[in-house]
Amino acid sequence: MIAAVAGVCLVLFLTVATLVRLRGRWAVPGTIGRALRWTGVAATVGIAVALLPVLSADSGSASAYLLGVPLVAAAVVAVADLTGRAVAFVTTVVALAMAAWGLVLGLGPGFYFVLPALVFGIAALTSVRPRGLTTPSA
Repeated sequence: MIAAVAGVCLVLFLTVATLVRLRGRWAVPGTIGRALRWTGVAATVGIAVALLPVLSADSGSASAYLLGVPLVAAAVVAVADLTGRAVAFVTTVVALAMAAWGLVLGLGPGFYFVLPALVFGIAALTSVRPRGLTTPSA
């Protein structure tokens, strides 16, 4: 199952990258990070939808918070990306939170959410802009 999820995430990323490239906006700063953020959101939703029948049969009402935490985290990234405020910080916090959630629930369904956490982590790294070099004034 994890190989299928990884394949779907790769296809989603390549699709988003192709669409961005075809629109001629590849040179816009932050496009790769934005594509990765939306790939992470799509992967989180896809994993949650795939796990919902199994978790609801196994865990019952506990599946609401087992799947709800990663879904809320992905929604926070989407809102930050759409508003353009604190995108790098929010993406970093969500990547760490989802990785921790995935590791805490590592033997159960949480392990599948480590993959979107990695995607969010890479998106956070691409969102960081280097600071300008300062030259001493003479």
